[in-house]
Amino acid sequence: MRSKAVTQGKIADILQDRGQLDEALRIYRQEVFPAFERLGDVRAKAVTQGKIADILQTRGRLDEALRIRQEEEIPVYERLGDVRSKAMTQGKIADILEARGQLDEALRIRQEEQLPVFERLGDVREKAAVLFQIAQVKLAREEYPEAMDGLAQAYAIVEGLQDAQGLAHVGKLYGQLLCASGEQARGIEVLEKAAGAFTLLGQDDEAQAIQTIIRELQGGKPD
Repeated sequence: MRSKAVTQGKIADILQDRGQLDEALRIYRQEVFPAFERLGDVRAKAVTQGKIADILQTRGRLDEALRIRQEEEIPVYERLGDVRSKAMTQGKIADILEARGQLDEALRIRQEEQLPVFERLGDVREKAAVLFQIAQVKLAREEYPEAMDGLAQAYAIVEGLQDAQGLAHVGKLYGQLLCASGEQARGIEVLEKAAGAFTLLGQDDEAQAIQTIIRELQGGKPD
């Protein structure tokens, strides 16, 4: 039964990645979750609930997704003492709160619940991701010095890791803000690395858009 449930879960994962959300949701709900429930596997049930919530969240069904994360996932990870999974789920709760405009609570969760956990675990990649998310909220609140400080910390981490995703997304924002704050040479350097990272990721449109920004900053004209 377990191997069948695991296989069905992998099939649903593939369908979800392909955008076939209806069938993925059906498999998670009707095949995978009931199997793990019969097996009494509380962790696998919580993980499956999280995947169901991911689809609901993608579809904008935020209240349903939030209920699952708060009532079905978080309590399980707390009982299991799984602080990392709890922190990851809290991040998804914060995403929902941000989408609903509840920036204060989303920021509190990221700063007080997520960030300290990843610092204790020594998970610098996730720490950088949270710092980037915090900085984006700070920007939305026009708290520019705090946003720049968080972006600088996040960028230092992804640069040290040579993490293409981080160099691309953190670098795109950080580089533009550096230029806007008068540090154009450093900002362009960061943007060049971001463009290269997007190229490495196969996102050529993003890379070209950044190159256009760089040309404009240097006094040239966009294509």
